[in-house]
Amino acid sequence: MKKYFFVLLSFLLLFSCEKKEKVSAKENTHDSVVSFKIPDSLSKNNLFTSKNEKGVLRIWVQSKEPRGKYFYSDTLNILKAEQYAFENNKFSKLKTVNLAQTEWSYFEIDSSNIKTEKLNGKEYFLISANTTNMGKAVPDQIVQFWAINTANVDDNYELLYSGYPSNLCTECIKGDFVENKKLNSNQSVKKILYDFAKKSKMIYQPNVAEKNISHYKNYDEKWQIDNKTDSHFGAGNIGEMSVIYSTYYKENLFELSGGVPDEIENENYLVVSYFRGDIIAYDKIKKLYFPVIVESCAHFCNKSIEFINEHTLKITYEDESSYELDLHKILFKK
Repeated sequence: MKKYFFVLLSFLLLFSCEKKEKVSAKENTHDSVVSFKIPDSLSKNNLFTSKNEKGVLRIWVQSKEPRGKYFYSDTLNILKAEQYAFENNKFSKLKTVNLAQTEWSYFEIDSSNIKTEKLNGKEYFLISANTTNMGKAVPDQIVQFWAINTANVDDNYELLYSGYPSNLCTECIKGDFVENKKLNSNQSVKKILYDFAKKSKMIYQPNVAEKNISHYKNYDEKWQIDNKTDSHFGAGNIGEMSVIYSTYYKENLFELSGGVPDEIENENYLVVSYFRGDIIAYDKIKKLYFPVIVESCAHFCNKSIEFINEHTLKITYEDESSYELDLHKILFKK
């Protein structure tokens, strides 16, 4: 009986040791894959680093003039997504994707709005950046939003927002999103990016009412649509127009405009010209506000204003060109 007992005990001990060795071997193999250390050469200046069973993903900006981790000023800035494999204790680059390439620009990452999000078993890294052109020739700005698959950099999507600096928010632009065929082909990622953009401080976030072009906060866009013009200039001005269309607003438009005001007044009107910006008027008789001229620029569109008579303005630009504008001849639309 004792003989059979010792045989059974030996068998159980042997089986237990083999099972323990198999489990340990499996754990060590797993650790050797995912617990490698990322070298400084792959982690320095990164905006994001992620390890997975295949290797490493890194997101970084190639720039000769980084001003901190999130702001770059250079003749060429490139936002890169790179994948590296880790095999035989070595790192090898598998793929590089240039997400954005800007020339002669200021490139600013939104450091307050960076995250990862799971979607259908995939993890996407979300990041955004604002691009401002150096010099004064191009006044518009763009904000880009990206979703990058952390396991496959080829699986990436971009949402673009284009506009101009706005007084309605701090250091933001006001404009609209640009359609993207690739993004439209993946509605799940599209929703993630639009939800991500809703949290961005870099773009103007209107409420439901403010999305209507007739809302008073959109007086500048409506004026440009009605007059069929884009009056944002690097250097220049809109000059004399044969016909001007405008809209009356009960809300105080003076509170929306920024910059240094040049103000004139008579019995009928209070008119304010903002530094290199709009001319806004208040009709004292109707008790309504209306935009006279909507424009902005870096050079040559600053204006001085004076009354020629009770309803006519003389507008003189900083390049000394001038013309007269009869407020009674402005055509008003709703």
